[in-house]
Amino acid sequence: MKPDLNKKPFHILVLDDEKSIRWVLDRTLTQAGYTPHLATNTEEARQLLSKHSFRLALVDINLPGLDGLSFTREILQKYPTLLTIVMTGQTTMYNTVEAMKAGAFDYMSKPFNINEVEELVKSALRVPYLTSENKGLKKVKPADDFMTGKSKIMRNLYKSIGRVAAKDLTVLIQGESGTGKELIARSIHQHSLRSEQPFIAINCAAIPSELMESELFGHEKGAFTGATERKLGKLELASQGTLFLDEIGDMPLRLQSKLLRVLQEKQFERLGGHKLISTDMRVIAATHQNLETLISKSKFRKDLYYRLNVFPIDIAPLRERREDIPLLAEHFLRKGSKEMAVSYKAIEPDALNVLTQFAWPGNIRELENTVKSLMITNVTETITLESLPKNLFKSQPITNSGETLEDLAERKLELMVKDAIELGRDCLMAEVLPQLERPLLRLMLEETKWNQQKAAKILGINRNTLRKKIETLGIKNQRSMQK
Repeated sequence: MKPDLNKKPFHILVLDDEKSIRWVLDRTLTQAGYTPHLATNTEEARQLLSKHSFRLALVDINLPGLDGLSFTREILQKYPTLLTIVMTGQTTMYNTVEAMKAGAFDYMSKPFNINEVEELVKSALRVPYLTSENKGLKKVKPADDFMTGKSKIMRNLYKSIGRVAAKDLTVLIQGESGTGKELIARSIHQHSLRSEQPFIAINCAAIPSELMESELFGHEKGAFTGATERKLGKLELASQGTLFLDEIGDMPLRLQSKLLRVLQEKQFERLGGHKLISTDMRVIAATHQNLETLISKSKFRKDLYYRLNVFPIDIAPLRERREDIPLLAEHFLRKGSKEMAVSYKAIEPDALNVLTQFAWPGNIRELENTVKSLMITNVTETITLESLPKNLFKSQPITNSGETLEDLAERKLELMVKDAIELGRDCLMAEVLPQLERPLLRLMLEETKWNQQKAAKILGINRNTLRKKIETLGIKNQRSMQK
């Protein structure tokens, strides 16, 4: 029975095995003027669905027995006009993408923001009464997430991947260098119906223009000097799979017209050949350039742009989603530990704060390279503030006066040392010492006018230990040197 969308209250199904979650959603939806119906398991949910005409269902992913994603697929097969919002306490790219592929209207993570729940429900109930398209979806085995992040920007990106992955549309990914455009393309392929077929990538900026045509189309033996045997091109290798054209903005105009014809006709010829070769491939293109600007300068074909820009995805630079930096840093620490066979390193809070505040002009690629470098150069098990590259401090003003993180850290440390001396407190720095050893020792010695006995007492170490640390860390008495 088709519900009357102009009449309230709307009936909303809530399926969650946690009593507290059901209580919160029951109260929130009731106060918003809706009629919630609560279910603790899928069997109760099925009974409610048979008795009431629901417009919206809130379904938890982690359910006993049948999981929420499988149940979402099941109920959308039987009730194709039902809108579903998937809920989970584990916000991962895989869960989000699979929820969108299952036909879910949207996705929200626990713990809930009540205002966001109300807005999400309102937006769902504004959707026209349409039939959901969720047939023919292939279940993908969970794998390590290609991308990491829980910011709103990343959650929306996951949703976009989920919505387009199984639709076989051409995708254009735009974003700065180092933002992970190829990772997005691979994720789309992994969650698509072509996931078991080849993913073929070609960087249009890395291959000389005179070789690009052969790389794309392939060639026959004797097609040109040096063509000693037949070579299959990327277009042929990607048939039934996905062709990823990275930095499409750098493709020569001559080849742009040939590529456009392939996209239109699904056929091409190898260089030096006369046989038409059919190809059935999905195309995903990416660029860090503004293609519309290139079009205005006659450097990119407008018709090719329209052909590629069927489903656009814009990926934000890392500086616009700083809340993802701690997660990315942790991901790269674990990844680097496996790849380089080195012990796992922890990042102290102050050092992590510096990483979070930095603008990262090279985006995720620069962050990954920095973390890997720190894992190699750090001999201890902790990456400290002192071990970070100087450029991470000096380029990052954080106050109106232009004070850098390095300046701020040193100023705070000076205050800590002065307070310790004035209060005459022993061992105040015992826990901080392993992390901030060199700058702490240097400042303490300067404040005590290089009275090593007094400095050692405040630091909670004996004088011989302090003397060894001064020698090991290479701390010099600048005043005596100037004399």
